[in-house]
Amino acid sequence: MPASRIVIGIVAGLLGILIYAGQFVVTRWSIQRTLALWDVAALRFAVAGTLMLPLLFRYGVRDAAGIGWRRAIVVGITVGAPYTLVLFAGLTLAPAAHGAVIVSGGTPIMSALLVWLWFGERLSAGRIAGLATIFVGLLLVGWPSLFDGGHRYVWVGDLLLLGASALWGAFTALTRRWQVDPLRGAAVVWVLALAYLPFYVTLAPMRLLTAPPGEVIFQAAYQGIGVALLALFLYTYATRALGPTSASLFMPLIPVVAVLLGIPVLGEVPSAVQLVGIFVVSVGMVLASMPPSRRTAGAGGIVKAGSEAPRGQR
Repeated sequence: MPASRIVIGIVAGLLGILIYAGQFVVTRWSIQRTLALWDVAALRFAVAGTLMLPLLFRYGVRDAAGIGWRRAIVVGITVGAPYTLVLFAGLTLAPAAHGAVIVSGGTPIMSALLVWLWFGERLSAGRIAGLATIFVGLLLVGWPSLFDGGHRYVWVGDLLLLGASALWGAFTALTRRWQVDPLRGAAVVWVLALAYLPFYVTLAPMRLLTAPPGEVIFQAAYQGIGVALLALFLYTYATRALGPTSASLFMPLIPVVAVLLGIPVLGEVPSAVQLVGIFVVSVGMVLASMPPSRRTAGAGGIVKAGSEAPRGQR
């Protein structure tokens, strides 16, 4: 493999993680200032959905870009509008670092649990150890919130963020099982999210009309292009250039980057216990993403208890 391709893959992976981790800080920053979660969500859906609409027509509307509408709707629920609204609701109550840690750390746990419950697949011992480490780290991050009288609703935000990680975990399990192409999936998800806009215009206060134009433009670009599309493209490129195992090692950087950004931007300084928890989650994510032993390498780190996954719909 050319060295230039490796370097570009590393840069793409780092930029993708920076954009994705930054969403927790950027979203909470606007929600604390002028915009409500409904407004930020509307900007993400409007921009991403509009940009993805031509791509959906290219891939085929009749069969939802080859995914099938029944599966597409499920995918849209797990990672589209419902997921985004739950995530943003969590960020209105909990610090940005909590969002990054709980969502990025909780997703592999939820995904593994759902894969076991739905498909009967057993995890390798190494991955179980990594997931157990993540769980301990999440407890350390969330534990102080239960006893912080000055921020008594942070734990509610943490529960919402845990719900977001469960939705993303379901998305991860199902799209792997159905072998959904990332670009086709993104096209369907964000076009479906356009259905949110009539409810937003009818029911929400629409603070966009009174917010500073610069902030609205920034959020529209960051949410609708950066998080929804560019981060996906960059991480997909890094995966192809470096391989899935190497690219997955970027994921533990998400909590670290969010914490570092949250301190100067939001003034949110984690406690010592939470810093330990963030470190433990990151270590667990590294352990969970390590390649399996030779005995389980043929199953990609997962020992199948059932039949092979069916091919995705064409």
